Amino acid sequence: MNATFRFGRIAGIPIGAHWSVLLMVLIVSDTLASNALPQLVPGHSAAAYWSTAVLAAVVFVASLLAHELAHALTARRLDLPVERITLWMLGGVSVLGGDPATPRAAFLIAGAGPATSIGLGVLGGGGGLLLRPLDAPDLLRASVWWLAVMNVALGVFNLLPGVPLDGGRLLRALLWQWYGDPDRATVLAAIAGRVVGGVIGALGVVQLLNGDAGGLWLIAVGYVIVLAAVAEGRQARAHGAPARTTASQLMRAADITGKVETPVGEFLARVLDEEQLLFPIIGPDGRATGVVSLRRLASVPSGLRSTTTLGEIQVPLQQVPVVSSQATLADLQRLPVDAEGVALVSDGLQLVGLITGYDITRATERATGPAG
Repeated sequence: MNATFRFGRIAGIPIGAHWSVLLMVLIVSDTLASNALPQLVPGHSAAAYWSTAVLAAVVFVASLLAHELAHALTARRLDLPVERITLWMLGGVSVLGGDPATPRAAFLIAGAGPATSIGLGVLGGGGGLLLRPLDAPDLLRASVWWLAVMNVALGVFNLLPGVPLDGGRLLRALLWQWYGDPDRATVLAAIAGRVVGGVIGALGVVQLLNGDAGGLWLIAVGYVIVLAAVAEGRQARAHGAPARTTASQLMRAADITGKVETPVGEFLARVLDEEQLLFPIIGPDGRATGVVSLRRLASVPSGLRSTTTLGEIQVPLQQVPVVSSQATLADLQRLPVDAEGVALVSDGLQLVGLITGYDITRATERATGPAG
């Protein structure tokens, strides 16, 4: 998310805000001035309520910034660069210059924000208690208590166990430690995030049906959580798929083979209606000597097909990348694969299948497609 306003740097970290922060300040101020403060401390003028409400809303935004700074400064202490912090309508985003290297680092970074918010809430509650014997203005005491409650609520809400909330990142760190696979951990935490977001949205619908317009806020929050969870899950699947997908899962069966001495015309007539598009060519010793594609077979002039053998037009096996059936998609993506495909071997020199450049491209696109 790009910042509309830039406020300089704190501890060397660029701080900015999206324009939607202004909308949040307006909504919070209106809620306080029109509802919360008049109920807590009745008898004041509208100007007093509004001035106190706006000040409290600005301080609340500052507490959101403190939450994000806790993430950012913890990340920097763990040698992870921090690019910027951007505040927006539903909170803030700390953009890091990389991913945590260990589950422990991920856990500490994720936990720093909620711990700070809850800590601020506790301090605010203590401040509210101290203001009472000092005979401080009741509007000041009420707004301090409100800020204390909101910060504790913010910290607790962020501990809900689903990405993109901090609780989801804590869950991801624990799953990463358990499974040893950060991508799998992210996918599972993203699923949890979709559940959490769905429940929040459903509660908002119930609230709205009961005549409380505040349900719209819950619906919006739930929707954003679900969208973010889906995006992170998709990204993790795309990132992890190349390491999980093997050549044996992608290869085409090499059931139909040809002999080096077989005329092209004879072989073409046999395979023309088959689904297999690449064919291993077998030498006199029973071992593969190369491959030939249906396109290459069809390119031989019809007048020469009876006198040209498969051995003459094959692509020698030495010119075809050869990989193990356990090679990963990441390995295959680094190969110079052309239209003739990739020969796969397992158990020594036994040819077990073929992979085309199209197969690799399709697998890559499938990995980066929408998450289920």
